[in-house]
Parts: sequence; C-alpha cells; structure tokens
Amino acid sequence: MSKYIVGTSGFSYIDWKGFFYPEDIRKSDFLWYYSKHFRTTEINSTYYLIPSLKTVESMIMKTPKDFIFSVKANQIFTHQREYTREDMSKMKDVIFAFDGKLGVVLFQFPHSFHRNPKNEDYIKKLREDFFEFDVAFEFRSYEWFSDAVYNLLRDIDASLVCVDEPRIKGLPPSVFISTIKKFAYIRFHGRNAEKWYEHNKPEERYDYLYSQDELKEWADRIKKSDTSKFFVYFNNHPRAQAVKNAKMFLELIS
Repeated sequence: MSKYIVGTSGFSYIDWKGFFYPEDIRKSDFLWYYSKHFRTTEINSTYYLIPSLKTVESMIMKTPKDFIFSVKANQIFTHQREYTREDMSKMKDVIFAFDGKLGVVLFQFPHSFHRNPKNEDYIKKLREDFFEFDVAFEFRSYEWFSDAVYNLLRDIDASLVCVDEPRIKGLPPSVFISTIKKFAYIRFHGRNAEKWYEHNKPEERYDYLYSQDELKEWADRIKKSDTSKFFVYFNNHPRAQAVKNAKMFLELIS
C-alpha cells in the first residue's frame, strides 16, 4: 500500500495568522503549531540562504519524531549553476543535519533552463554530487517532459517533480509520471493564469484555492500507481489556502 506524505511548501507565512495560525501566536511557534496538523513540510528558505546547523536543530526539536522535512537546494545549484566544493559541503552539512527526518532534496530549475546535452549532463553531475540523498528535479520548461528525459531520470535514480499550475503554453503539462518506484514528488502551485506573469507581488502568482474536483483528478491518478511513497506539497500559500487544500487532499486519498 502506498504511503502519502502531504503538507505545504513552507510554513512561516505571517499572513496565515487568522486563517490558520492563532492571531496571538509567536512566529517562533509556527512550526510547533503546524506540526500538530501535518507530518511534513517543504523547506523553501534554503533556496535563498543555507541556514546554520543551529537553525536546523531548532526545527528538529519543534517537531514530532515522525515529522519529515523535504529541503529545496540553494539557488547556486539550480539558477547560478557554478558551485564549488565548499558550496556543496555547506549544503550537504545542512541536509545531513535533518538526519532521520529528511525526506527529499528538491532541485527546482528556472524556466530558462532548457533541455539540451549540456544541461542533461549537469543533471547527471548534480545527481552524482548528491548521491547520498533521495532527489527530485523540477523543470519549469515543457521541453523536459518526454520519454527520453523520464528514462534519463530512471537511469540516475531521480524523481521527476510533477506539477499542477496554470495551463499556459510553454509551462509543463499537468501529468503524473513516476520515474522511480521508491517515491514520487508532486507540487501544487495553483492555477492563477491571469497573475502568473502579470503581478505586482510574486505571491500573487500562487493566489488560488483548488476545488475538490480539481484535487480529485490528482488523487485518482496517484491511487492507480504502484509507487511506494508520495510526497505532496501545496505552494498556493496566500491566506493559508495551501493548508485548506492539503487537508482536503488528505481526505481524498485516505
């Protein structure tokens, strides 16, 4: 029987007060409160800044023994793509620090990361450099969604990140592909097509609340899969809509 690990992409949003967090809660208690509702979260702050080991230790202490953290790799590995051995060592130290609570290491590439031989080789190199961990690659360009790429990921034991986002030309298709049997990784970004490119603030892109029917499409797909484990994260975070949809999704797959 498959195992479903469902949560939100990030948890430290101030605008969740009143929608999910109590109004009087301290920000330092967000994770403790969050872990009473979900058993996993995706750490996105690591994309911007590699945290101290003390910060990781604090996060571990605030969560139950069976809580799971998936960790997004720093942007130097996905956007700048000119990392040193020292960069890799710092990132690995943080990942290792999560120890038994580590889920998957997520590498999210920009839309400008197109499929070509050079970038395919880069994917292979990343996998080799982070061989100790379960990894998932998220591509923002539709070019990566092909049988040849799925086979490449199978060969290097990496999971393709399946995404749900606006049905806009050039973006990845809304498909479920499990490239390895061990686990699959799914991210819900919302379907706010109007604000995807035209927005005043970045968070407007993710301002969307999924309907039960929209989530049921995905629940029905993955229930048919023989993949052992599913990591599912909701990134439609404005006003805690991700929390509502994550709870809704848990009900649909239970």
